[in-house]
Amino acid sequence: MKRNSKMTSILRSMGKHSQQQKSSMFTKDLQQNEENLKQQIGSTKDVIFRHFHISFDDASSLEALLVITDGLVEEDAIRNNILDPLTSEPLTASKEARLQQVENKISIFNTITNETDLEKSVLQVLKGSALLLVDGFHEGLLLKVAGYELRAVEEPETERAVRGAHDGFNESSSINISLLRRRIPHPSLQFETIQIGEYSQRDVTIGYVKDIADPKLIERVRKRLNQINVDEINHSGKIEEAIEDHPFSIFPTIGNTERPDKASALLMEGRVVLIVDGDPVSLYTPFLFLESMHSVEDYTSRPYYTTFLRGLRFISMLVSIFLPAIYIAILNFHKVMIPSDMLVPIMEGRETVPFPLIMEVLLILLMFEGVREAGVRLPQQVGSALSIVGALIFGQVAVQAGIVSAPTTIVVSIAYITSFINNSVTGAISLLRIGFIIAASFFGGYGLIIAMLGLLTHMVSLTSVGVPYMAPISPFYYQDWKDSIIRVPQRWLKKRAKSIPHKRSTRIKSLPKTGDK
Repeated sequence: MKRNSKMTSILRSMGKHSQQQKSSMFTKDLQQNEENLKQQIGSTKDVIFRHFHISFDDASSLEALLVITDGLVEEDAIRNNILDPLTSEPLTASKEARLQQVENKISIFNTITNETDLEKSVLQVLKGSALLLVDGFHEGLLLKVAGYELRAVEEPETERAVRGAHDGFNESSSINISLLRRRIPHPSLQFETIQIGEYSQRDVTIGYVKDIADPKLIERVRKRLNQINVDEINHSGKIEEAIEDHPFSIFPTIGNTERPDKASALLMEGRVVLIVDGDPVSLYTPFLFLESMHSVEDYTSRPYYTTFLRGLRFISMLVSIFLPAIYIAILNFHKVMIPSDMLVPIMEGRETVPFPLIMEVLLILLMFEGVREAGVRLPQQVGSALSIVGALIFGQVAVQAGIVSAPTTIVVSIAYITSFINNSVTGAISLLRIGFIIAASFFGGYGLIIAMLGLLTHMVSLTSVGVPYMAPISPFYYQDWKDSIIRVPQRWLKKRAKSIPHKRSTRIKSLPKTGDK
């Protein structure tokens, strides 16, 4: 009896499994297919079911069903390329080739896919495709007719350039891919698309140059993307946190850009670019620390001026991080280092301040951060005025009221302004500045040195998808110093950087000989 009951349960489970498989496939009954679709989609109003008849020259006709999502398809393409060709005049075909005749009659330049799986068809319809079902056939036609509103291709606000291209990525991955293809029209430029998110079904495209990029790097990125199992992905920031080597570090080890010219140059170095559908920000890896001091215009300016600017950015980063901490350490622990002519004005300025020095510095920093955040959130006309005027008024009133001293305001203002020169690591600079301020407040210069050594140790241990983050400093690659903090003339950059793994080392084969009289 027990064996019979077990066999009965097994047969029931097998029957349910086979029934589920059948329900997820299209049948030859159009009405049954429509019911299964409505059961799968639910009672949402944005999915439209449109019935029409397809006539043939033998006076027969077939009922057809077109399923689209309102607002995600191009209405002119639906009307001119699907409905009009199928209903304007009778089709000529035998009963066996009628579906093929319908497919040939549709004038769609994009892909037409035959699909028998109902669930896959529903996902494609909700992403902007049109589903055409014909009575008597157990497969449907998926038509690429997506046509929703998109932002125009324009220059990114955060990466403007005086000399160079003025186009930027937008929210459409197909347009972003075409912008890269225009700059690298070579068959070695490859794109692979992975869908991430059980509900969002977000398309993430991997871009690389097959003849240059390291296959191990490509496989590492592909493997990490395939391991993401979440409900939804709605922007590139979640992808960045999911695939980076050190998600708890304050330093970003995955780069990002909105400029197609920069992304194409990175591809030619052997990088891997990730394009997230619906997000104008593209990710790239590996990302090295010294690249935070590079700009798009570094390669359109003279190398000597570029070297000067990179040195200025590096010094500005050090000033932004360490200046407030050094100021606190000197005033609290090492007053002997202050010149006598400066000591008296500084001490007189602090006589009326009722707070300790660390509280004074942190108060000004928080005030500046609050004004900046308010300027970002407000409308552009109001926000820009608030960011400039608000900080000036708050600083001047605070000094006159004796809440903060003038020297402290100057020191913190210099550190705060210089932090915006390196946009890619602005957040890390702000956090490091506070950390060094706390270390200097408790232990003076000794605490500052210990914190600095700890920071360097942490940075050296970081990697960007397996590539050392501090290269070419650690590990040391002498060749790559030609385009790190300095930039030598283009003639000396014949080899690709060893810091980035690649398969093709030679970048420049020959250049014309110049200087002849």
